[in-house]
Amino acid sequence: MGGNVPTFEEIMAGFAEIRAVQAESAKRSAEVDVKIDKLTVDIDKMREELGNIGKNNGLIAEEIVYHSLEKDRIFAGIEFDFIDRGLDPSKKLPDGRIVNGEYDVFLKNGSAVAIIEVKQRVGKKALKHLIDVQLPRFKLFYPEYKDFKMYLSLGGMSFERGVAEEARRQGIATLMLSGDAVEIDDKDVKAW
Repeated sequence: MGGNVPTFEEIMAGFAEIRAVQAESAKRSAEVDVKIDKLTVDIDKMREELGNIGKNNGLIAEEIVYHSLEKDRIFAGIEFDFIDRGLDPSKKLPDGRIVNGEYDVFLKNGSAVAIIEVKQRVGKKALKHLIDVQLPRFKLFYPEYKDFKMYLSLGGMSFERGVAEEARRQGIATLMLSGDAVEIDDKDVKAW
């Protein structure tokens, strides 16, 4: 049998070297973990800031729509006596569930109401939500308007492709923000 057999000291030195490499690897791994944690925190902060920007843009859009209608209170060729914004009703149902609503801009007179949903960017979900959720809940929250004509509208800084056209096909007016002006397309609006 040839070859050199390592001595005990050489074996122990090899183990010490392996332990040193493992320690260095663990240290670098810990440094990477710290950097990943910091990056995760930074990403979360950025997400929050972007969300706040989107929310603020939505509030700005709502403000512009409200003030453009507040001037003469005419919508769909109808003069309204009252305008309000930020209605936030809730109601407890007989089964104990709580139902919430949110109505960005609301107009009424003696025989009609108009519900205007405002988004920064109006998408298909907003259109569906207005028809399928907000309108039925409005009737639940405000039964005193059950015999009133109800008009619906979507307003925003921009619309996803085809959404404004689909809304108008369904008899829902659109309000497009253009700078400080609001372009209202309510010629095909219908009472719901």
